[in-house]
Amino acid sequence: MKITVAVSGINTIDNPGPGAGICRALKESGMDIRTIGLAYDALEPGIYLDHIIDKSDIMPYPSGSREAFIERIKDIHAKEKIDVIISALDAELPIYMDIEPVLEEIGIKMLIPTKEMFRTRDKLRLKELAEKIGVKAPEYISCASTTDLHNAVDKLEFPCMVKGPFYEAYKAYTIGEAESYFTKIAMAWGYPIIVQKFIEGDEYDVIGCGDGKGNDMGVFAIRKMTITKLGKVWNAVSVRNERLIEATKKVVKGLSWRGGFEFEVLLENKTQEIYVLEINPRFPAWVYFPAGCGINLPARMVQFLTGQKYESHSDYKSGKLMIRYTNELVKDIKDFEKISTFGES
Repeated sequence: MKITVAVSGINTIDNPGPGAGICRALKESGMDIRTIGLAYDALEPGIYLDHIIDKSDIMPYPSGSREAFIERIKDIHAKEKIDVIISALDAELPIYMDIEPVLEEIGIKMLIPTKEMFRTRDKLRLKELAEKIGVKAPEYISCASTTDLHNAVDKLEFPCMVKGPFYEAYKAYTIGEAESYFTKIAMAWGYPIIVQKFIEGDEYDVIGCGDGKGNDMGVFAIRKMTITKLGKVWNAVSVRNERLIEATKKVVKGLSWRGGFEFEVLLENKTQEIYVLEINPRFPAWVYFPAGCGINLPARMVQFLTGQKYESHSDYKSGKLMIRYTNELVKDIKDFEKISTFGES
C-alpha cells in the first residue's frame, strides 16, 4: 500500500528543521511511501533532496490567511492525495490545530498536540510541569522589554540563558551580551523572551511520540556533545538513563501527549538532579538518529495513523554517535525557476 506523507520543516540550513530527517526515516522504513515537502521558500534545501523528498510545494506562511493555508493544502491534496501530514515547525502548529478537523474531513490525518497540551508545555509553565513529573525547573523570568531584561539579570545573575519563544537560546555573560541576544531574538521571533538561570551540568534530550491516550511509541535519549550557536544539536551520543526515560514517560502519560516531541533536560553536575529546560511539541532536527538506531518514530506515527501495526519498544544501544555534517548540491537553475514560478517541483 503506497502512502503519501507531506512533511514541513525541510529547511536544512544552519538552523535545520526536522523535515529532511523525517523523510529520510520514512524512506528507510521499508514502507512504500511517497514524500511531499511543504516549503515556505524556493531556496529551502530540502526541495532539491530528490533521494528522500519526491516532490515539493510552496506553502503560504502560517501567520497569514487561514483560508489561504487551507486552500493550498486542498490544492496539493487534489493532485497528490495526501494520507498524512507531519508538521515539524512550532510556528505552524497553532494553525494546524485549528484546521485539523477540516483536514480529517478530506481524508488527511495528523497526530499533533491539542491546544491545551501546547499551552501546558509552554516555556512559561515549566515549573508547573516539573512538579507534575517529579523533576526540577531552573528559575526563569519572562521579559517583554529591556527594562524587564535588566530586572531579570539583576535577579538571576550572570551567566544566564536568553531564550526565544520558539527557537534560539544563548548564554550571556554580560549585560551587553544579554541585550544583544534579546534584540536579536525579538526581531526574529517576537516576545516574550525568557531569561533563565544558568545551571552547570550536561544537557540531554529525549525524543518520543505519544498516541494521545498516555502511551508512547518508544523513546530515545541522547547526551549533547556539541551544539551550534543557535542551540541545535550538532554531535550527540545515545544514552540509557532510566531516571530520564521514566520522567519522559511521565510527561507522555500525564499530558496524554499526542504526536512527536523533544524533552530537553539538564543533569546538574553536583547533584545529578534532573532540570527540565523545555518540551518541543514536534520531532527535533536530529529525528533521524533514533531511526538509524532502530527506533523509527516517524514510521511508527504513520503506521499508527493509517491503522497498521507498529512497534513501540525503546530497545536501542547506548554509545551510538551522531555526526552532523554540511554538504553541497549542484542543481540546474531550471529547478529553482520551476519552484519559484509554479510553486511546486
